[in-house]
Amino acid sequence: MKKVEILTANTIPIQYEAASMLHRGMALLLDFIVKIIYILIISLLMGLLFTGINLFGEESLSYIIQFVLIWIPITFYSLLLEYLLKGQTVGKLIMGIRVVSITGENAKINDYIMRWLFRIVDFWFSLGGIGAILIYTSQNSQRMGDILAQTIVIKNKSTQLYSIQDILNIKTKSNHPPTYLAVTQFTDEDMLILKNTITRYKRFPNEAHKAAILKLSDKMCVLLQIQEAPKKKIAFLRTILQDYIVLTRE
Repeated sequence: MKKVEILTANTIPIQYEAASMLHRGMALLLDFIVKIIYILIISLLMGLLFTGINLFGEESLSYIIQFVLIWIPITFYSLLLEYLLKGQTVGKLIMGIRVVSITGENAKINDYIMRWLFRIVDFWFSLGGIGAILIYTSQNSQRMGDILAQTIVIKNKSTQLYSIQDILNIKTKSNHPPTYLAVTQFTDEDMLILKNTITRYKRFPNEAHKAAILKLSDKMCVLLQIQEAPKKKIAFLRTILQDYIVLTRE
């Protein structure tokens, strides 16, 4: 699965799992089915309530009713639901994906409008070709509407699986005597930030991530009241993480 890194308004990087092409395609299909069901239900109700009117004939009243009750909701379906459900349609809700801004916050109405307008290019004019190519090739799995609106589609829950070796590597007091007892002051969220910072540095050892490691190491020294920061920063941070696991999970 492709990962996307969001830089929040507070310049804190958070990693999410991008919605796959399959999940997005299935969400579109489910939304299409919802629209068909809606049209059938409304048409049936109109047939029952307006028995004396030829709903699909030439009468102007028939066209007005159809336009208001069927085609307006169908046309604005994705725009209205994404705005009301904070980035989700019925299809996205079922598939566990949602639209967010590139800052990780809920998208704004103008963002949803931009995405909705460019569905014409991404899907209808190109029969989905342009949207599919951009989602597959772009760094953050964005179609044209997402790029212009500065939004991304993410999975609500990660599908990352852990191997047996990951489980076996979890430390206990018997094989890892804690070094920094004060780590119990931290939270699981703090340790998740620490772990993600190490992971990003190991994967992309650039100057920005190196600076993040140094800054995080210095911050930990202050909070743990360590006078002199260890020279091996990665080993130091990993020890803190292992100490936290040992002291809070037993």
